[in-house]
This record gives sequence, structure tokens and C-alpha cells, in this order.
Amino acid sequence: MAIEDLLDEARDALLAGDLAALERIGTGIEAQAQTLSLPDKATAERLQQKAERNARLLEAAARGVKAALGRLTEITTSPTLTTYDSRGRRAEVGDGTSSALGRF
Repeated sequence: MAIEDLLDEARDALLAGDLAALERIGTGIEAQAQTLSLPDKATAERLQQKAERNARLLEAAARGVKAALGRLTEITTSPTLTTYDSRGRRAEVGDGTSSALGRF
């Protein structure tokens, strides 16, 4: 498979959230890069654009994973119930110390 096809495959995997496929694709890209002959200017520019596009997608994926991990940590360690009002503003209900069952 040509390096250009692998860059497109990496893009598709990133957009689909298939992060597991990236290791295989990355290995293929590395192998192709080792044997890549000096491309003409148009091909070099196209490869650079695809590589830069994929780098932006990787950065976005990393930010998403980091945000998800942060949210999971927050959910599992937070003693309060977090809700959102009609305007999308975050609101915390209770402090986790009282219980409705404690009143009975």
C-alpha cells in the first residue's frame, strides 16, 4: 500500500475513532517512509498536507481522550451530583454528606 493511501487510512481511522488501528497504520507509514524515493514537488506537498491534517486530527483525538479521562475521574471522585440547567450551565446538587434516607 502506498504511503499516501496509508495517510488517508489513518485519517479515516481517526475520524471513526478507531485508535487501535493507528498502530498498524503507523507501522506501515514508517516502513513506506524508509523506502520512499524523492518525490516530485506536487507529491511532496500533497504528502505534507495529509501529514499535517493527520497531525491536527491526532491532536484533537488526544484532547478528546484527555477530556474523557478527566470527566471519568471527576465522576468517580465527586461526592456531588452534577446536572445542567436549561442554558447548559453546570450545577451541583448537594454536597454528598446528606442523604434523603437519613431523614426517616
